[in-house]
Amino acid sequence: MIPLIHDLSGKSVTIFGGGRVAFRKASFFHPEAAVTVIGRSIDEEIIKLGVTCITKEVCAGRESIADFIKGSALVVAATSDKKLNNTIGEVCREKGIPFNNADGDPGDIMIPSVVRGKNYMIAISTEGKSPAIPRYVRHLLERECRGLDDMIELQSEFRETLKNEIPDQDERNRILREIVEDEAVWDHLDKNKRAAVEYITRKYLR
Repeated sequence: MIPLIHDLSGKSVTIFGGGRVAFRKASFFHPEAAVTVIGRSIDEEIIKLGVTCITKEVCAGRESIADFIKGSALVVAATSDKKLNNTIGEVCREKGIPFNNADGDPGDIMIPSVVRGKNYMIAISTEGKSPAIPRYVRHLLERECRGLDDMIELQSEFRETLKNEIPDQDERNRILREIVEDEAVWDHLDKNKRAAVEYITRKYLR
């Protein structure tokens, strides 16, 4: 498997199941996608998300499943019935729809743990081998890279400035790498972004 960042805005994601696992999956995709949750009973937390909820028994009949997933960009099986989950996956493969299976035969889509900032998104996956590791890495990033959003903004700002002052792209890239690796920049960012800007200007632009 390879990681991709995919734009699902305006597209439909269908989730089978109405329990805690379905809630986690629905929370991951909502509100970026139009999420529909289908289950025999649906937890109140899912309803509160504001997604479309259909309370209905899902039988393993292929025609019934095909009707439910029509127009879906992605389907998730999160029921407690492995056989049903697997059948949903088989129908998805027949229809050419990407599929994630929460319990049963592996699908062709994995849902990672995600660390988000204002200017970045990092996806972490151990392919199901250790749910604790993505959580550990997420906390590590949040603890050790507190100024990451500000650093990304600084890089963007100084990248434009360097384009006007230094014609050589390799030299510009070298300076930007040095700024990222400069511990003093991170120290300034931890206290005051303006101080970081002044430090970078003195050291790298004069």
